[in-house]
Amino acid sequence: MITVVDKFIDWAHSQLKENDDAQAYLWGRGISEFQWDRHRLGYVDGQFDCDPSTDFRHNESCENRDLKAQWCDTCRYRSWSSLWEDNGSGWKDRKIGARISGGVVFPLTSYSGANVGFQVRSISQKVFDTFTLKERPEGYFFGINKAISKIWETKEIWLTEGPGDALLVERFAVENVVALTTSSLSKHQMRFLDRFVSTVYLCLDMDKAGREGAAYFKRHNAEKFEIHDVKYAYPGLTLDDNKDVGNIWKKIGDEKFGLHMKRILDRK
Repeated sequence: MITVVDKFIDWAHSQLKENDDAQAYLWGRGISEFQWDRHRLGYVDGQFDCDPSTDFRHNESCENRDLKAQWCDTCRYRSWSSLWEDNGSGWKDRKIGARISGGVVFPLTSYSGANVGFQVRSISQKVFDTFTLKERPEGYFFGINKAISKIWETKEIWLTEGPGDALLVERFAVENVVALTTSSLSKHQMRFLDRFVSTVYLCLDMDKAGREGAAYFKRHNAEKFEIHDVKYAYPGLTLDDNKDVGNIWKKIGDEKFGLHMKRILDRK
C-alpha cells in the first residue's frame, strides 16, 4: 500500500536531484551524495499535492474542520503543509506545500523499512517541522532502516538528536546510528531499544536540552542498558562550536573530524 508519505518522499527526492541550492546545503553540512540516495533525502521545490480520493482512509470527516483527528493522512498533509496567501483580489488562496517550501527532507522510517513520516528543515533559517502518519505501530527514527542490520549484529546503537548529526557519525564512524529528531525518546522508540539493544551510545547535543535528555535517559535506564555518554567535544573549540557533531565538522573539516571520530571509537 503506497501512502501519501511514500509519494511525497519520492517526489522530494527527485526535486533534490534538480536543485543546486539544496545540494550545496547538504554538501555544506558534510552529507555525501551517496547518503542522499541511501536515505532518500529530498527537497521541497514547488508544490506537492495528492488526491485525497486515492487514500483508503479518506472519509466524510475530512470535510469537517472540527473532526481533524479523524481525517485521512492525505487531508492531514494538505492542511499541515499549507499557507493561505493573498491572491490580490481581497481573497486568500490555500497554497498546499507552501509552509515547507525551501526545506530539505529527511525520511522517517520504522525498523522494518516502512516510511512513516519525514522531517523538513529549512535551508535558509534554523527551523524544522515533522509530519507522520497517524498509525505507527513501531518506533520510528531517521536512518533506522539502514542501521538495523548492524544493530541486530552488535546489539549496540548510537543516538543523535538530528538527522544531520546521524549522517556525519554514519559517514565517519559507525553504521548503527539513528536520529531521534528530538532530545528525548518516545515510548515507541524505547520499546525498540528494549527489544533489540543492550548498549546505547548517547551522542546528544551539548546544550541544555541535550544534557537534560542524556541525564534523564541514564537515570531511568541504567539497569537495562550499558550506557555511554559520548564525549565528542573537540579541544580548543568554544562551547557553542562543540554544541553538536555538525558544528564541530563545520569548524574542523573532513580530515580532522575523521581522526577525531577514530579517537572516540578507540576509547570505546
